[in-house]
Amino acid sequence: MIDLECRNVPGVVIRDAKDDDLEDMYRLEQMCFDIEAFSTHQLQYLINTRTAISYVAEYDGAFAGFIIGLTNRNRFGKYGRVYTLDVDDRFRRLGIGTMLIEALIEDLRMAKCSRCFLEVKLDNVRAIPLYEKLGFEKCRMVPDYYSPGIHALKMKKQL
Repeated sequence: MIDLECRNVPGVVIRDAKDDDLEDMYRLEQMCFDIEAFSTHQLQYLINTRTAISYVAEYDGAFAGFIIGLTNRNRFGKYGRVYTLDVDDRFRRLGIGTMLIEALIEDLRMAKCSRCFLEVKLDNVRAIPLYEKLGFEKCRMVPDYYSPGIHALKMKKQL
C-alpha cells in the first residue's frame, strides 16, 4: 500500500487504485489505447486480483494516470508483469509515468520478483524510450499480439 506525495513533482500523489477509480481508469484507457484497451470489467478484475499491484497518480487532485501490474510464478521463479500504464494527455511529460512504474517496480522487488515483463505496441515511439530509460530491454517482437497486423515488442527488466 502506498500513499505518498512525490518529491520530484509538486502536486503529484501516488496512491493505491480502488473500485471508485474505474470510471476514470476506463476513460484514460480509451484515451491511450485503441483496440487493445481494457474494458471496465477487465480493469475491475485486474485491480482486484489477489496478485495485483495497481496505483493511481493524481495531479493537484485531478486523475492523471494509473498503472496495473501483477505478480506471477513459473519454473524460473517469481516475476512481475505490467498490464497497462496510462497517463492523461494533459499530464504527460511531467514524469508521472516514470513515478508509476517506479512505484510498481519497488513493490515487485518487495514481493521478491526477479524480473518484470511488459508488452508495448511496436510503433509506440513515446513509451519504448521511457521503458528503456527505466532499464527495460527489448526481448522480441510478438506478431499479431493486439490483433492481426498489430505487433507488440516484449520487454523485460531484471529486478
